This record gives sequence, structure tokens and C-alpha cells, in this order.
Amino acid sequence: MVTPGPNWKPLFLAVVMLAACGGTEADNAAFDRALGVARPAEVTVQGKVTALLPDGNGTDGPHQRFRIDVDSHQVEIDHNLTLAGRVPLAVGDTVLVHGQFEPDPGRPVIHYTHHATGNHPGGWIEAGGKAYD
Repeated sequence: MVTPGPNWKPLFLAVVMLAACGGTEADNAAFDRALGVARPAEVTVQGKVTALLPDGNGTDGPHQRFRIDVDSHQVEIDHNLTLAGRVPLAVGDTVLVHGQFEPDPGRPVIHYTHHATGNHPGGWIEAGGKAYD
């Protein structure tokens, strides 16, 4: 019988947390379905940056804002800068985004792209081989 070493608990916890977050695979089809029925959903999408927008100021602090193309849909990403670092981006960059999709009519948006807070699971943005959460 093999006994685990003294550092098995942090490794085990990391594996469990990665499994719980659904992995890092894009599922644009799930986003397309949520958009089609205008229902909020936790999504992981991949797209190209089409516009860098001015930072927004919400009740929960400043947000980095940009748009990506997801299957020919322009989606705004609102990334809370109080809870996560700024993502260095340029138009044309490909990004992977995990967060909460909200079907705001005429302006679909994905937010909660930061670590978990309160009752909401965490999200992230991956750009240039680095994750920002």
C-alpha cells in the first residue's frame, strides 16, 4: 500500500477545485444556446477582441471593458479591476473567458470574470497564455 506524502492535501484540493470549475475548454455552443433563449448562464467562450472600451465605474468599482466576437455575436466583457488584475489586450487578440453571461438586449455581456466572491462561482480571462482572475 502506498501512503501519501505530507503535501498531498494541497495537491488534492487543487485537483478538486479545477474539476469543479468545469475545465478550461471553450463551449461557444452553450453560449449560443443561452443567447438564443435569452437566459443567464455560466459560460466559457473563446473569441477575438474586436474593441477596447473605456473603463466603466460600477457600484462595485472600476471595470475593464472590451468586446469579443463569439460566433459572429459581439459580446461585452466587464472585468472587475477591484477583484482582478487588468488584462493586457489588443484588438485581434484571442481570449478565453469564463464568467456569467447576461442577455442584456442589444448588448450581451459576460461578467464575474474574477475569483469567487460571496454566492457566485469564480471566473477568469485567459490571454497570452496567462490567466487573470
